[in-house]
Amino acid sequence: MSVSEQLLEIFKHGVSSVQPNNILDNFIKVKSKKIIVTEGSRQKIYSKINRVFPVCIGKASVDMAKKIKKIFKVSNFKIEKGILIVNKENFSKVKGFTCFSSGHPIPNRNGLDASIFLENYLGKLEKNDLVLIFISGGGSALAPYPVDGISLEEKIIINKILLESGANIKEINIVRKHLSKLKGGNLVKICNPAYVHSFILSDVIGDDLSSIASGMTTYDNSTFRDVKKILNKYKIWTKIPKNIKNHINNGEKKKELETPGKNNQIFRKTNNTLIGSNNLCLNNMKNLCKKYNINSKIWFKNIDGDVKKISKKFSNNIKKIKYKTPVLLISGGETTVKVNGKGKGGRNQEFALYFAIEMKKINPSKSFIILSAGTDGRDGPTNAAGGILNQGSLEKIKKKKVNLEKELLNNNSYQVLKKINSLVIIDGTNTNVADVQLIYLF
Repeated sequence: MSVSEQLLEIFKHGVSSVQPNNILDNFIKVKSKKIIVTEGSRQKIYSKINRVFPVCIGKASVDMAKKIKKIFKVSNFKIEKGILIVNKENFSKVKGFTCFSSGHPIPNRNGLDASIFLENYLGKLEKNDLVLIFISGGGSALAPYPVDGISLEEKIIINKILLESGANIKEINIVRKHLSKLKGGNLVKICNPAYVHSFILSDVIGDDLSSIASGMTTYDNSTFRDVKKILNKYKIWTKIPKNIKNHINNGEKKKELETPGKNNQIFRKTNNTLIGSNNLCLNNMKNLCKKYNINSKIWFKNIDGDVKKISKKFSNNIKKIKYKTPVLLISGGETTVKVNGKGKGGRNQEFALYFAIEMKKINPSKSFIILSAGTDGRDGPTNAAGGILNQGSLEKIKKKKVNLEKELLNNNSYQVLKKINSLVIIDGTNTNVADVQLIYLF
């Protein structure tokens, strides 16, 4: 097995360790007339429940739905037909669920139809009902439900503008929350007066529950004022649709339009449990390295920032610190890309290329292999998870007569990597805990 193949195996192992099918029953068990939720040393026990409503939203929804069916296979509870909302790449029907294939990263009409169906499905709950909500990355785009006065088309426009602006996922989700009937805790409003328990797979840096899938079941501390600051920060206020501007301006003046905060009574019967994260994924990769006697180090956690800046930071760190080689440096988080061109690519593909460029400048004699990939198996609007490069990749690109600087300005990383057979192509993983960078120095 080559080093590149071994890196891919380590990556896949980390992804597997945060797939719902492998972890969900560590958190939820059913015994007779009790549903027991365990998180660390804490337990929450649900009894005297009339009906259970399972809802799965996000890229991991199919695996979550299948696992829940197994967990509740033998139980005395009345389990209602569930709802499943997932991206097209991961879609498959699950018996006992109404299933929707929705748009990601750009919302679409299927997602709106799914959100309207969800609102109707949860609209007549009673106080002894329990809604079990399984949330994973991508939920924001997959379940669009704009507030009155804003159309789906306008929501799509601002979503595209945000994704191309260079804003990080937390900032993007603050904006999304204030334009939605579901996000920012508003889904809990719909579920009132029932009990709500969410199981959340984090794709957000720092595992801020109010940001994952735009915090559908958690209180929101952000405000309309924050929304305007973000839009001005990235100089996109003038680019957004007029109806969205009007809603934000009204939201600054009218308290009733604000998302529900921490002390709102609707959260009295709501609990949220974190079931997986990027850090857990990194730790499991490290454990596999130990098993294989590979010298490894968890290097940077919670990466957040522009691909150019982070790739330079990585390269400078490698020059500054004399690592005992060979060594595998394991990092994770979510970088950002400012989209100026019309090419095809994603942040992991761009990161791998920029890292190779910076290594040539800063550490020209250092041998390396970098794998940068998204744990959901998809990097941007492409069929690749990311890219894998080494110290000889730039020369290969040059031999293909590719103007790399020009292609990067056009955000065309996919086509560049395709020409030198350096794309990471895997199936959709049915999970999502942001991105991973594996850098092997030798």
